[in-house]
Amino acid sequence: MLLGAAAPGASPGPGRRSPPPAGREEEPEPPRGRAMASGGAECVPRRAEAAGPQTEAAEEPEGGSRRWGAQHAGARELAELYSPGKRLQEWISVILCFSLICFNFYNLLFCLRLEHTPSVIVGIFAGVITADFLSGLFHWGADTWGSVELPIVGKAFIRPFREHHIDPTAITRHDFIETNGDNCFMTLVPLANMAYKFVSFSPEALYETCPWECYVFALIIFITMTNQIHKWSHTYFGLPRWVVFLQDWHIILPRKHHRIHHVSPHETYFCITTGWLNYPLEKIRFWRCLENIIQGVTGEKPRADDMKWAQKIK
Repeated sequence: MLLGAAAPGASPGPGRRSPPPAGREEEPEPPRGRAMASGGAECVPRRAEAAGPQTEAAEEPEGGSRRWGAQHAGARELAELYSPGKRLQEWISVILCFSLICFNFYNLLFCLRLEHTPSVIVGIFAGVITADFLSGLFHWGADTWGSVELPIVGKAFIRPFREHHIDPTAITRHDFIETNGDNCFMTLVPLANMAYKFVSFSPEALYETCPWECYVFALIIFITMTNQIHKWSHTYFGLPRWVVFLQDWHIILPRKHHRIHHVSPHETYFCITTGWLNYPLEKIRFWRCLENIIQGVTGEKPRADDMKWAQKIK
């Protein structure tokens, strides 16, 4: 027997790893450090891919207690901050938003002409791209800066982002109003402005501005639907086939793609409408550069409030 070789069936001893069974290759340990995607949606971190079908990737902090889930102390406290006043605001926003969408769509159809086709197609595509970027900018801002304790915006708009990181599947338990109320609220002003144009502009002026209005309308539609698309990216059972088709073809945010964002410390892949811009923005370190500038000017640490809620134990 060679010196240092363990006897058959013996423990490998402290500090050593047991050899893999015969005929089975040993899996390498996943690299530590910042979660990065080197090739788009297919490059999902190993921890995220290993997550079960009904849950997101789970991180284990020091001490061994689970960070994620509805039973997390921070998640319970944040969920309790959802107030009747907030619910009323969401109901009003959804009703007004979809009423204005129907009104504007009806009037937009009467402005369209065949010669508008090329510019309308370009406008719709540009609207989708812009919506994806704006979803990332707002998502990054709410994830990275601010606090739940801020007046008005804290509980109303930052709270859901804090809850989502420590209970990622909570969004799948939200109904249509709670899921989409805030996005509907943000589109009310541009929708009202578009409606004003339809009732006050001449037919000639509307004809000239039709391609631009198509761009704005596509932008509004995709901003309105962003959080619903986000909810679908966390839903693993019961999705309509057409939603799964759109996800599989990366027309909207795919489930596997979005899991990259949910690897702690949640510092990448912020765009959640289509996710098309996530990889190029990551390659140019767009979010990291913005964070460095803001931290240098203000002294504030990125995601400090997010980590505070994640570390709550009671």
